[in-house]
Amino acid sequence: MTTSSGRTRRSPARTLTREQVVAGAVRCIDRDGPQMSMGAVAGEMGVAKPRLYRMFTDKSDLDGAVSDWLVAQIYTAVAPDLSLIMQPPQATIHRFLSAYAEVIAAHPNVFRFLVLTQSSSGADPSARPLDIGRRLSHDLAERSRSVLSSVAIDTDGIDHLLRGIVGFVVAVTDLWLDTDPVPRPEPTKVFVDRTTNAVCQLVDGFLREKGVVTKPDMSVAATLATITATSTTEQ
Repeated sequence: MTTSSGRTRRSPARTLTREQVVAGAVRCIDRDGPQMSMGAVAGEMGVAKPRLYRMFTDKSDLDGAVSDWLVAQIYTAVAPDLSLIMQPPQATIHRFLSAYAEVIAAHPNVFRFLVLTQSSSGADPSARPLDIGRRLSHDLAERSRSVLSSVAIDTDGIDHLLRGIVGFVVAVTDLWLDTDPVPRPEPTKVFVDRTTNAVCQLVDGFLREKGVVTKPDMSVAATLATITATSTTEQ
């Protein structure tokens, strides 16, 4: 813009939020692959790179924000559906894993990006992006502990179980994307079905160790009611 005196006046810098930068980073990763740089994100946002460093401490800070974004997408996709409690446990687990797979299939490069940054971040834990597996397993453990405690099931070992389940799911997700780089419906269905069966076996083994035998065709609600009734009778 030129004033009447002939001097050029700069347009005011547009407002830019962390959320917008993260969205721009995700677009870069989706389009260009997991090797994301601050320069690429700056170009995507149409700003100079120093401006990004006024919003993020360093690249690992942005990496962590992208990880937060993916976790939020997964949480939104698998948000509690009250109708699931009326289905058998296997159907419930299958629904959760289907929703998870939909998120990953929509953003496979973001998953690859997080695996890459975590594996190459070096020995300094403070430089690592948020560990998606640790975050998810901790949250699931807290939710599961609350449910199991309400029906008097010993929750000792639940953290171990869920860290193992989440670690397994992350590992086989990497295998799935390695064999099917651009996720297709049929391989995605196979991934969900096989992963569901494995997770169900792990959960069933944990419950049997606690003296709880579930019936494949019994809903989650009915199973919890049976456990509660049995516990009350024994008391």
